[in-house]
Amino acid sequence: MTDPKINSILDEGNRLFLQGKFQQAISYYDKILDDDPKHISSLNNKGYALSKLKDFASAMKCYELALEICPDDLSVLINKISSFRKQGNLIEALSICDDILKNNSNYNIVLYHKERILFSMNKFDESIYCCNRILEDYPD
Repeated sequence: MTDPKINSILDEGNRLFLQGKFQQAISYYDKILDDDPKHISSLNNKGYALSKLKDFASAMKCYELALEICPDDLSVLINKISSFRKQGNLIEALSICDDILKNNSNYNIVLYHKERILFSMNKFDESIYCCNRILEDYPD
């Protein structure tokens, strides 16, 4: 069951995040994590805020903690892909994309990240293939 107080703190952190106030948002996520160190959304959102501050090492620690608790959390995995890509760890990012796509072959967010990774690797034909797969969902 969700706790209204935690939801309120999380909402405030997310509001600050959306305003680009990443450090302030992190302080709200930390308030939740002080009480519940296994709160997946707070770990994930803190990681994402840290990645926006280009503190990728700390962001990855948050993602790893979250994935220890819930290894298949797609939101966390996608943020991990993004952090790997931004750090230039394209092989690691691509590997996670491929793992997700094995079970969710039409997951457009992952296809989008895979397309960007492949483009960065100069694998243009494969990149275009990903784009075309995404566009199949938007025929008009």
